[in-house]
Amino acid sequence: MTGQAGVKFGLSAQLLVALLAFGAIPLAAAITVGFLVSRTVITEQAEAALQDLTRRQAMHLATEITRQRLLLRTITGQLPAVVVSARSTAQLGRLLRHSLPDDGVFDGLRLIGPEGRILASVALRDAAPHWPTRAPAADWRTTDLSIHALDGQVVAYLLGTAGPTGWLEGHVRVDDFGRLFSIPDHQVGGVESAIYDTNGIPVYVGDAYAREVLRLAVTAEQAGAVTLLRTDIDSRAFRIAAAPVPGTSWIYVSGLPLEAALAPIARLRNAALVGAVILVALILLTAVFAARSIGEPLREVASAAQRLGQSGIYEPIHHTGAAEVGLLVGSFNRMADDLHQARTEVERLHAQELERAQQLATVGELASGVAHEIRNPLTGVLGAIELAAKRLPAGDPARPLLAEAERQLQRIAATTTQLLRYARPPELREVVVDANLLVERAERVVRQRAERGGVQVDVETAPAGADVRVDPELMVQVLVNLLLNGIEAGPTGSRLRVQVRRQEAGVTISVVDTGPGVPAELRDKIFRPFFTSKPEGTGLGLPISRQIAVRHGGCLRYEDTPGGGATFIVTLPPPSAGDHAP
Repeated sequence: MTGQAGVKFGLSAQLLVALLAFGAIPLAAAITVGFLVSRTVITEQAEAALQDLTRRQAMHLATEITRQRLLLRTITGQLPAVVVSARSTAQLGRLLRHSLPDDGVFDGLRLIGPEGRILASVALRDAAPHWPTRAPAADWRTTDLSIHALDGQVVAYLLGTAGPTGWLEGHVRVDDFGRLFSIPDHQVGGVESAIYDTNGIPVYVGDAYAREVLRLAVTAEQAGAVTLLRTDIDSRAFRIAAAPVPGTSWIYVSGLPLEAALAPIARLRNAALVGAVILVALILLTAVFAARSIGEPLREVASAAQRLGQSGIYEPIHHTGAAEVGLLVGSFNRMADDLHQARTEVERLHAQELERAQQLATVGELASGVAHEIRNPLTGVLGAIELAAKRLPAGDPARPLLAEAERQLQRIAATTTQLLRYARPPELREVVVDANLLVERAERVVRQRAERGGVQVDVETAPAGADVRVDPELMVQVLVNLLLNGIEAGPTGSRLRVQVRRQEAGVTISVVDTGPGVPAELRDKIFRPFFTSKPEGTGLGLPISRQIAVRHGGCLRYEDTPGGGATFIVTLPPPSAGDHAP
């Protein structure tokens, strides 16, 4: 269950990561980069627009002030000194009242003589003007504007001009200043505005918060230029622009909270985040669906494979999902069916081999006991025949019969000896020895037999040596047996090659003859005990040789020789690091 859950979780995690990597992550990156780029562009555009708006408002205010002063000059030009001196105060008041439109900028006018006496003062609206006691209020030959304040609070703005009859002053109430001069309290996009003099004293402030915020730009303002200030106040980012009002000592200031400029993109960002959350949810649902449609069949396949491997129980899996998964399930069903059939066949063959092994064990034990019981009487019979042969005359016709009997008895003795060796293998006495020496020793043993058969034995030793850990006597026995088989298989004049090779997996000793080889139908039988194709063979030579090779941790196998013949290869493992040659 742990393995199954692990496979399912791993596949789901991989699908989720893949979908996020190719879906949500690029979307998040696009939203982030787009927001940052858009924020930068919008901020730059807002700063440029704020500077341009401030400059335009400053020029507009200067134009309005100039226009109103020209109006005052026009009125002054219409009041000659003779007329002024001949008129009463009431007449002058009516004249001033009729000289201005009702919807004009001024809510009051007053005329002051050259000596500073107030000749006439009129209110153009219901509320009385807040005239300063000083007359005139300023030197209008050098000043365009004057502020009238009471207890530090600005209550009116005064414009004046000098004429032949004295001074003419116009009164503008502080409450009407922004409206009359077209100064909006709230400009476009959350922009707030204010007017300060060069000393930082507020002349006009449209919004309460702007009084302190916009004052910051007064000190940064450069004469004749529009100045931009970037600042943070109470964790809020502001952009503040300042521009001088031409012809005055005033500075027009505009302030913009950056959040107001970025409000549209913030709404777009929030909408994008909502969309991203929805997309991530869809990705998660897709991953779950994909995991169920792909992971569940794979889990079933894993469970079926585990049951098949542990108990051999096989039940076909049915799946109607994706074509690829269905192909996998179908392939698994076919593989499992083939494996089940192969397992059944292997079990059948294993049962046969087990039965044969039990039979061979029984036969081996019986043969070992019989051979042991035969050896002692056989030794006595051989001794008696040898003694009888010695007592017979040289030309006695019975001597050949005794010689043949002795030869057959010696053959029986050799067979019983091999049978005992196969049934009761001797204890290994392993030492580290050069395989080249073992081959050379075996070649010397069979040299005369090869010469009698007309077979040339060629030995190719390993040039750098090939140490193995073996029982030298038993391994020489294996090599002698293989060499004798090759000599007997090869025709007169043939060659028998013995090759020693050192490889990473160990040492190989190959015996290659040029005889007829082993027929294909007999290759599975040549290593079985008592199987032989020789008239006088025992069928134990190759089984004993393979047994010895296996006991040394190696193997003995057969291969066809290219061009005809047989090749028997003995493979022996290399000695361990702690072994040393004697």
